[in-house]
Amino acid sequence: REALGAGVAGLVAMGQRSLGALAAESPADQIAKDYDGYSRNYDNLEVGELAKAFELDALRTIAVTKAAGRTLEIGIGTGLNLELYDFDKVTHLTGFDISTGMLDKSRERVVAKGLEGKVDLVQGDAAKLPFEDNSFDSVVVSYSLCVVPDARSSLGEIARVLRPSGSGFVVEHISSDIKPLALYQKFLAPFVRKYGKGCDPSKDIPSLAQESGLAVYDLDRRVLGTVAYMRVKANES
Repeated sequence: REALGAGVAGLVAMGQRSLGALAAESPADQIAKDYDGYSRNYDNLEVGELAKAFELDALRTIAVTKAAGRTLEIGIGTGLNLELYDFDKVTHLTGFDISTGMLDKSRERVVAKGLEGKVDLVQGDAAKLPFEDNSFDSVVVSYSLCVVPDARSSLGEIARVLRPSGSGFVVEHISSDIKPLALYQKFLAPFVRKYGKGCDPSKDIPSLAQESGLAVYDLDRRVLGTVAYMRVKANES
């Protein structure tokens, strides 16, 4: 009985530790773990004829090519956007991502393109950027805020790190401005998050940006309002 009791106690303790570990894992931790797994074949998932048909690549190009000066890209992933930057205008690029696996792929691209002196890569949570206030002339985000669990905080961080003269260039999956479609997106969001690499397409990113200390300009909606490009600037305090 003592041996049985000790065995049961051991199983209970193991179960408690396992439950504690699960409870301690934040949504951001889960995203990091998932994208470490996706990194092996992410490029094949991200680009293709469907993306071109819906102008996703075209909007990405608009956002990236507007960057100038000291630039931060949030959600650089495997570095797909590196070939789009004009390094005659961009004096230095900091690529930021939560996934070490994705950053490893991005690092390979940096080396292959001979950009070691122009690009550095930083791992972390977009809701808590490890940069000082007023650090960047440009911030680029392409299809990442839909995945970031706390998009509002991330947008607030963009407002904080942008210089007063700087701009953010954002292209994102967002909630449609067609109300029935927006309601449908909200209904589908749990399924899309589960099977669409964590992306929540029901976020109203323009409104969240305004609530987070950013002014929104040049809002360009496509695909029935579900994808958009926007330029943002930090509000004057």
